[in-house]
Amino acid sequence: MLNTKGTSITAFSLHELMDDLHRRSLQGNLTASECYPTGIRALDRRIAGGLRRGNLFLLGGGEGAGKTTFALQIARNMAIEGVDVIYICYEHSEEELMLRLISMESTRKLPNGDVVGLRLSDLYDELRSANRSPSGALAKLEGDQYGRLALEKMEGYASRFRIAKASSASTDLDVISRLVDEHISNGSKRLFLVIDYLQKIYSNERALSEEDRTGKVVEGLKDLALSREVPILAIVAADKEGIRARRLRSYHLRGSSALLYEADLIVVMNEKSRIVSRQAVDLTAYKAIQMSGWVVFSIEKNRLGRDLIDFQLKKMFNFSMFDPSGDAVPEPLVDDTVHIE
Repeated sequence: MLNTKGTSITAFSLHELMDDLHRRSLQGNLTASECYPTGIRALDRRIAGGLRRGNLFLLGGGEGAGKTTFALQIARNMAIEGVDVIYICYEHSEEELMLRLISMESTRKLPNGDVVGLRLSDLYDELRSANRSPSGALAKLEGDQYGRLALEKMEGYASRFRIAKASSASTDLDVISRLVDEHISNGSKRLFLVIDYLQKIYSNERALSEEDRTGKVVEGLKDLALSREVPILAIVAADKEGIRARRLRSYHLRGSSALLYEADLIVVMNEKSRIVSRQAVDLTAYKAIQMSGWVVFSIEKNRLGRDLIDFQLKKMFNFSMFDPSGDAVPEPLVDDTVHIE
């Protein structure tokens, strides 16, 4: 890349830019168009195949909608494809996230379509029984057919998937940037960063309003994505109005004005049973129970393709995951200003 570091800026001619593009293509170093598929087909086909270097992907959703589950699943999919992953979490411990991955990887689909595996609740039970046992936790997992399957799958990417427990009292953008730089200096060529969640990133500018602090943080994350050429996924929290709203939208996210400006992709998650239009759908108790097993994902900003589109994914929360295939939402939704494909 042309050198743009320093306190001053340089204006390059189109000839210089084209020569640089040609030189990097000969070296096999064209990274700007490199695609990072999320592994969620319903999302990838709407974002030109996946994320790009320098993209900032913001993921919002209501309490319990599965934001961490979705982010962790995308991170796992990236790692499987050879991408180095850093998952920085302010909400959950490293062990908890690892156990979610074990449950996710233990799954196997039967010919009839049923999914079997080591449920997260059963996994916790197994580990409790392994506590202080002579053989230990790994032996316990290896003795279970689904646990063994999970460990075999994870072995393929375990060294590329790193989890860091962050503190809202000290882990700021500088700390995050240094961690990213450390991985790049150690030879990481393709890196994906997850922040869970954005509003927890420490800032010492307490005199600022929460909106302004969030603005500075999201600007810093976008600068980090661009300067290090890494895609970043950051989970974002809803404001009080959004928590009360029947349907969460991007303008309900805390610090929404800055978020809407800086992000390349904004996806908002809602429980399907909450946002299906009662006027258009005869929502019987049976239908409501069926719909409670789905989450609607609304692409509310998309620099990689069309926005204002909904798709749905089936919950598989027993295994800490979503069915990655997904499909269009056939029912009309409340406040339906999005296009349903």
